[in-house]
Amino acid sequence: MSRFYELTCGDTEGRWRATYRARRRWSLPGLENCPGCRATWSGGLAYPAVDLSELKEARELEKHRPEPFEEFSRLRELVRPYCPTGVLLEPGTAFGPLEGSARGKWGPFTLDMETLLVREDALQVLSELELRGIVPVWPHFRRPPSPRVAELQLLPRGRLHPDCLPPERSDPCAVCGRDDWHLPTHRWLDPASLPDDLDVFRLEDAPTLIVVSERFADALNRLEPSDVALAPLGTSRPPGVQPLERLPGNAAIIIRR
Repeated sequence: MSRFYELTCGDTEGRWRATYRARRRWSLPGLENCPGCRATWSGGLAYPAVDLSELKEARELEKHRPEPFEEFSRLRELVRPYCPTGVLLEPGTAFGPLEGSARGKWGPFTLDMETLLVREDALQVLSELELRGIVPVWPHFRRPPSPRVAELQLLPRGRLHPDCLPPERSDPCAVCGRDDWHLPTHRWLDPASLPDDLDVFRLEDAPTLIVVSERFADALNRLEPSDVALAPLGTSRPPGVQPLERLPGNAAIIIRR
């Protein structure tokens, strides 16, 4: 069985000092007052390789504001043919490369919130090792750094194991799919759900988690240190961890989707 790791931000002090201010041109609207759960919400998914410039209604996706469910659904179906098959298209999903400005010195890998950026020379290493599912997208920075950095498109694939999910978790909204729950401190992966064609991906049921394969971890370790860290993610309950009965309030963070 292959090993997997959660990719996280590393040393908070950081040895690299790169920053950027950028946004994407297009996004689905946030959802206003869902008819199922009554929530107004917007997620953080992004597909930088999706180009909507040929979509006749693309201008409507530049408004960046919440809309009623009927309007959100209409725009979602217009966008769907331009996206990878079967991807999540939740309210607020953004498309296209980052556009803006950047400054500072970039490390081989930079994880900013849920965006994974890779320096040009590190991207070459990933290519030479023939890692699977690497889709680089070059941001449109007004002054591109040297060496350049690319963003990796991360598809939602794979899920957490049902045994590590909080027992008090409610079902996702049947209308909008909103899933408001606690991410457990002890977590492991459902082996049956894991992709065999990707070396880096998000989880479908916890898209803030970025998962990499052992091959990707080996590539990361070949390069000079980055401001990222690897935490092992198994496919079975860790030794000494008991089945969940109730999560204490201070043992988790909230994921809102």
